[in-house]
Amino acid sequence: MRGLHPGPALTALAIVVALSGCGGPIDAQESSESETTTAAEATPGRDDGVDKYPLGEGPHTVESDPGWVFFRVGAGQGCGIGPIGRVVGCDIVPRDAPPGTNQTAIEGNQPAAYVRSASPSFTRDVAVLPEGHRLTNGATRCAVKAGPTVHCETANDAHGFLISPATGTLW
Repeated sequence: MRGLHPGPALTALAIVVALSGCGGPIDAQESSESETTTAAEATPGRDDGVDKYPLGEGPHTVESDPGWVFFRVGAGQGCGIGPIGRVVGCDIVPRDAPPGTNQTAIEGNQPAAYVRSASPSFTRDVAVLPEGHRLTNGATRCAVKAGPTVHCETANDAHGFLISPATGTLW
């Protein structure tokens, strides 16, 4: 009686296992990626971002600044997100910001910073963005949270800020 050669059967089994996603190395790699993501989300002062909030409604654009999206917070100060999200900022700083600064801003691929401007740059006569809502422009988005706290972040949360009347976190 002639014996069966196990080669084709083992090859077929290996293909089925690989396609089904089973196996140690693939699972181990996926675990490492999710641990990295969790660590990034756990940065002090930050939470799970602004995408969980619904989009705000109302007039948030002005003819004199095409491509920009603006909003005001309850106290009347303004924020804006530039065309395709390359600039985002607020005419707001927390009490713990460096003396003399009056804006929180991100420009290009730079981290957020407190800066000084001779006049408001981000305040326009537009609708108030209610607490628990967000606006987007390109991949950049901002939300108003409880406090009121403003949270803005760029694509993939690469840079951003979280500012309340008392304190701020910049990245």
